[in-house]
Amino acid sequence: MSGVTVERDLGFNQRLATLVSELRGNCSYREFAEMIGAFHSDVRRWELELKGEPKLRVLAKIASLRGWTLDELMVYLEGEAPPAVFSISQLLAEVRSLPFEAAAQVAQAALETMSTKGEPKIC
Repeated sequence: MSGVTVERDLGFNQRLATLVSELRGNCSYREFAEMIGAFHSDVRRWELELKGEPKLRVLAKIASLRGWTLDELMVYLEGEAPPAVFSISQLLAEVRSLPFEAAAQVAQAALETMSTKGEPKIC
């Protein structure tokens, strides 16, 4: 037995296709595939043919690109409401309303995040 196959509804594949398309942006299938550790033919199949499902490690990378945890991504793909995403203006307004110490913690977290992520890849 080669493994367990889980039947997914078309909605799962449609949500995956939409998300992959949004995240891929102007990147080629090959460039995006390299970013997430997949084959370009798989990316194309997920996006255009609504077939297949990425491996768990690839789903984790897709989730990270979207700013979600793997669990949040799976909830979204299964058809539940996506996690709340603040717009930049909402987030900035929230940070500006914080007391100094809390704002300093947010600034530190932002710097740490930027240093671990490095330069963004733009296709």
